[in-house]
Amino acid sequence: MLGVALLVVVGVAYLLGYREGSHAPSPATTQAIATPPPPPQSVQVSSYTATVAWTTPGVSTAELQWGPAGSEPVLWQSVDTPAVRHTVELTGLASSTAYNVAIVSSSAGQTARSELSFTTAPAPSQVQGSVGDGALLVNGAPFFPLIAWQQCPVQWTPSLAAGINLFAAGSPCADPRSAASALEGRALVAGTDGLPGALGSFYPDEADARGLTAATLPALPAGLRFLTLTGHFASVAAPLPSGRAVYSGLVGAADVVGFDFYPLQELCRRDLLPADFDAQQELEALAPGKPTFQWIEARGMRCGSTPGVEVTPATIRTESWLAIAAGAHGLGYFPPDWNNGAVSVIHGISTRIRQLEPALLQPVLPVTLAADTGVRATAREYNGALYVIAVNAGTTASDVRITLPALGDRALVALGRSTKLRAHGGVLSDRLGPLRVAVYVAPPTH
Repeated sequence: MLGVALLVVVGVAYLLGYREGSHAPSPATTQAIATPPPPPQSVQVSSYTATVAWTTPGVSTAELQWGPAGSEPVLWQSVDTPAVRHTVELTGLASSTAYNVAIVSSSAGQTARSELSFTTAPAPSQVQGSVGDGALLVNGAPFFPLIAWQQCPVQWTPSLAAGINLFAAGSPCADPRSAASALEGRALVAGTDGLPGALGSFYPDEADARGLTAATLPALPAGLRFLTLTGHFASVAAPLPSGRAVYSGLVGAADVVGFDFYPLQELCRRDLLPADFDAQQELEALAPGKPTFQWIEARGMRCGSTPGVEVTPATIRTESWLAIAAGAHGLGYFPPDWNNGAVSVIHGISTRIRQLEPALLQPVLPVTLAADTGVRATAREYNGALYVIAVNAGTTASDVRITLPALGDRALVALGRSTKLRAHGGVLSDRLGPLRVAVYVAPPTH
């Protein structure tokens, strides 16, 4: 649904016969051309989409560059059909978030730039969940869930500040209806039987470890069906007594599938940290076409502060981006009672996700990687731009060579760094320290 309509009128220097920024007359004439009125621009917003409309004095094409306010805009969308009236829908937005859009119109070799801003609507109180192109859809719009599990009310505010947008209700310290009321307009809720406005419900946690099968899973109310598995489906883990044949049925009964692996705080194995990526890719193969997510360990649990396996801001960031790089279209954080350090790093992760969200929801482009064994990398393509994600989950720095033929000799920006890089013959080279994440962006070439 499109929500509030915002009319933003922006002055655009679009003088036919003039070069941008020039006040001198065209060499073709000695008579000044009257300035046309500023073209009207409008934005209609919902919680997760915005429709931008504008007109130009003459027939033109355009390119939009956009992103959340306060972040470098690294999303693009082209309008290649010449016209006077233009309409573009932007998707993969976050609710209650300010965005900036720059529009560069082109006509007969001349360009003109205009800018506008808008804020998306709050999270909807009535939702319809579905699945499309491997992404979770809310009211038809792509949605990247950041999930908290059965939190107490005291944890809601810091979790919202961290960027959590989907709360799995059911905590013994919070009445489900009070949770839904308190979170209305701020985040979505799932996991509570029959709760009005809920996005869906979770099957019993770690259904495979409980011995459940597709035939014995409990019935759920209407809405999306979320399933969390243990990591025992993955080749790096020993199978459960029921074997691995059970997983196809369990996955088939769900709409959205996630798992927990917890190499640091369940297995107490620092060397298994890169397996977050490997297991996520195996889940993608097990659940083709379905949105997948991974639970990220957000504080010490079973292994506590055992040297070498502590949960730190760096490990939270590394595990999150290993999952995303491997194809996760959502993340969850567990256990529910995070400390302030976790809140801060999750906020940073969610901010970066919002900056890139439509691109992160695209299919994974595999790359050829030459690096130490702890490094993992993939790429995405969105509207002609390329996004390369590389994560060093190892204990030492690594020289990384990423081969993606589509890169050619394009220039790239490393987000969060002042470094500018350039690919050569489809090869991108960089050096990554231990527990470092790099996201490289190559703008469209047109």
